[in-house]
Amino acid sequence: MPDISSIGHGSVGPVNRPEGPASSVRRSHTKEATETTPRPSDRVELSEYARLLDQLRHLPDIRQELVRTIRHAITQGTYETPQKLGEAIERLFAELGE
Repeated sequence: MPDISSIGHGSVGPVNRPEGPASSVRRSHTKEATETTPRPSDRVELSEYARLLDQLRHLPDIRQELVRTIRHAITQGTYETPQKLGEAIERLFAELGE
């Protein structure tokens, strides 16, 4: 088995830098070079899941007391009346028409 104990105890060789016109522009610190070199821009992309979470944040708060009252009426069989059903249908059509 080769001896690897010398790794990290020696000096590192010279750094090789790329040569050519692009490398000379990068090393130049003149105002002209920075004005002509395009700067990369950051970009954010949201997933469909993130968009749905954002929509959830904008929903109105749940009125828990109203929910309890309606659940109780449903279990008692007194919630669904023709008048309430008619109102619900009218609201649905009004919402779809917006």
